[in-house]
Amino acid sequence: MTRAQKLRWYSGQLIEEAKAAEKAGTPDAAISKYLQAADILLLLAKVEENYTAWKYYADTAEACQKRARMLIAAAPKEEAQP
Repeated sequence: MTRAQKLRWYSGQLIEEAKAAEKAGTPDAAISKYLQAADILLLLAKVEENYTAWKYYADTAEACQKRARMLIAAAPKEEAQP
């Protein structure tokens, strides 16, 4: 298994763990996992020469970032203390 294949597998694992964390009601853990997966996918896209593979990595990373942003926006805001 090459490094790229291992990274691809690991990013998939992170995404699955993020989905599981969402279902379990732990959005902070899900956000962390989504952002870690996005970082890995962007690294893979950076070194990819094939456009189709590059597009997949870039689009998947974008989807992870969007999901993390949604979870951050949905988190209850703490009231400012005077």
